[in-house]
Amino acid sequence: MEPVYSAGDLLFYSRNGHDSVPSDVIGYRCVCEDVDGMGWVKQVKAGDEPGLFHLISLNPTGANMWNMRLKWAARVRLHWPVEFVRKK
Repeated sequence: MEPVYSAGDLLFYSRNGHDSVPSDVIGYRCVCEDVDGMGWVKQVKAGDEPGLFHLISLNPTGANMWNMRLKWAARVRLHWPVEFVRKK
């Protein structure tokens, strides 16, 4: 997620269903879960076939993932950097 988001940052998102990738997430930074249960924060792009998605790393040196099947994806709506997060 670096350099856009750092460890300890809080990302806020909302989703309309437990198993959906709405068309309005395409092209945006999203929190998503693949069919294997792995969570990602990536830019979601349309894949080469319906139901497949390219996950583009926010880190220029990070690995992109091509033609992934996702359970769900939701746009990041708000980001609080770690310095604004107070742990109790």
